[in-house]
Amino acid sequence: MAVQVTTWQIEGMFCPHCETAIRRALRDMSGLDDIRADYRADTLSARWDGKTSPEKRIAERVAEAGYTLVPLREGRRRRRLRLLAALLAVPAVSAVLVLTPIRSTLSVFPAVRAGMGLGALFTLGLLTSLHCVGMCGGINLTQSALTAQRGGKVTRANVLYNLGRVLSYTATGVIVGALGTALRFSTEAQAAIQLLAAAAMLMMAFAMLGAVGRGGFLLPQSLRLRLVSHGAGSSLYLGLLNGLMPCGPLQAMQLYALSAGSWWMGALSMLCFSLGTVPLMLGVGLLGGRLNVRFAKPMRLASGALILVMGTTMLLNGAALAGVRLPELSDRAADTASAEEGVQLVRSELEWRSYPDITVQAGVPVRWVIHTEEDRITGCNNEMVIPALDLRVPLHPGDNVVEFTADEPGVIPYTCWMGMLRGSITVEE
Repeated sequence: MAVQVTTWQIEGMFCPHCETAIRRALRDMSGLDDIRADYRADTLSARWDGKTSPEKRIAERVAEAGYTLVPLREGRRRRRLRLLAALLAVPAVSAVLVLTPIRSTLSVFPAVRAGMGLGALFTLGLLTSLHCVGMCGGINLTQSALTAQRGGKVTRANVLYNLGRVLSYTATGVIVGALGTALRFSTEAQAAIQLLAAAAMLMMAFAMLGAVGRGGFLLPQSLRLRLVSHGAGSSLYLGLLNGLMPCGPLQAMQLYALSAGSWWMGALSMLCFSLGTVPLMLGVGLLGGRLNVRFAKPMRLASGALILVMGTTMLLNGAALAGVRLPELSDRAADTASAEEGVQLVRSELEWRSYPDITVQAGVPVRWVIHTEEDRITGCNNEMVIPALDLRVPLHPGDNVVEFTADEPGVIPYTCWMGMLRGSITVEE
């Protein structure tokens, strides 16, 4: 075989360090020069003399480094099949999340109450960390996986990641306490951010599952290089960004910091809360990193699958906040209206993990009384958002009155302020 430039598909590359590892594995092979590995395209190209270095020997060297070499055409065929499987997985996961009570489990986290001490806020953080793992654990696992893949120090990376989260939370407390305004997004902005974050997480999941290359990420090159750099500092950057994500417990704590009355009390409140979230998040990251060292490929696939589930969850939450009506399997009966003094009176009870469905008539004013027991209010269900009616309704113990008039027949979806709990208002002729 004459010397020619050949390109192969490489499976298992996820950071620039992978390019270096593959070049090192092949650098002393005769008949092979001008070796170029590209982790963003998952390819290896080189000037190759097939007689001196058979393809089988190249594949063995690549396998010893922890990667898989396949012919370019075969690699593209595999990638198309994986992409098809991943795309089909999104609606399948959506159906499971929509039609089962799984998502409502993540919606139960304690409500922040006025007058809580710093110790209580730390305990609140410990309890809330279950929610953090459910919503942000995929990012944590991904960072651990990449660190383990490039031979970095998993413990240091996870400590820096959580340090970034704590610093970001505390800085938010300083700003909120000093300015007297909570960093709270409008419903439209929160929906848009969640949808963009969901798209990024799904692309990340597809890349980890080998369904796409990483060329689809549109981060600026300087930021991208920092986030995938060899140093563990990239974990700190991710932690700082993670602490600024729109998150239910975080925004609830921002409102608490608002009531603290000073920048230093706002900072202390957010610091204690964030420290409470560290133990579980740190443990999950360390466990994921250790498993990746021993079981790199299975853990990479497992992490990709987990991120796909979380990205799909965020996609559904963002769609709900945007006013999209999602199908739901529910056996609860709708509360119906009764005529009273020229209005339709509807009475409902707030439940732990679900919102009531109601039925009203078009064109007639509605007075909806939602009775709420104090022990049934959580950090998620304590505020309803009805996008079609442009209403945000905080819920307090006792009777909460919501007044509106629906002019057209149809179904009006509504959700909690995080997009996780959903209900519907059926408007009849």
